[in-house]
Amino acid sequence: MNKKLREVYKNNKAIVWAGAVAVILALGVLVTVKDEVTRFTLIMPIFAGFILFAILITPDEELEDEKEVEKHSVAPKVKSKKAK
Repeated sequence: MNKKLREVYKNNKAIVWAGAVAVILALGVLVTVKDEVTRFTLIMPIFAGFILFAILITPDEELEDEKEVEKHSVAPKVKSKKAK
């Protein structure tokens, strides 16, 4: 399990650090701000920024590979012989 976590961290350093910053900022808002509506108003942009960062940092090649795998997983069409 520890080896697997190291591999995930190695491949996704930027996203892991962005997630850590988002969690620390959210906890800071929870401790500092007492009003629930203001908490929600301040925490939602933090998580939205994290999601946007994760989408923008993901290379397009990774997304294209998933589409190609789906295309290749479909069975090839079999040509039928026509009777003369």
